[in-house]
Amino acid sequence: MPFAPLQPCSEPRCWRVSDESRCPIHRRKAQARAGTTTEQGYGQDHKRMRLLCFERDAWRCVKCKWEPDIVSDYREAGLGVPPTAAVLEELRVRYHAKRRHLHADHIVPVEVRRELRLDLSNMQTLCDLCHAKKTNAERVEC
Repeated sequence: MPFAPLQPCSEPRCWRVSDESRCPIHRRKAQARAGTTTEQGYGQDHKRMRLLCFERDAWRCVKCKWEPDIVSDYREAGLGVPPTAAVLEELRVRYHAKRRHLHADHIVPVEVRRELRLDLSNMQTLCDLCHAKKTNAERVEC
């Protein structure tokens, strides 16, 4: 399996390199500050909304129209929508292999309007590339 190229840590004044955006030390510190995913508000309710968002958007990025291989295979064969469990498994494998995958993105960020956190109309399916672009643009605006 190929290794991801090393890049500088994104934390200011850190000299370490990593195959992720932060070095292991800053990654652990950020996780400790943030708490568990449930403490951050991404518990079972969010998981259900995430699935509803993906299904509503037909497992396709609303910006660039990228979709998981199994979704395009089913569509091209005229088989309709593949089983949710099969799509989630492909996305899980792709995520862990650092390959393109999907995010359930909050259109209006949770930091701006917390009450819209579990509002399906405030969610959209984005691939990780489009999600990163949107997140970076939001950081620049702040």
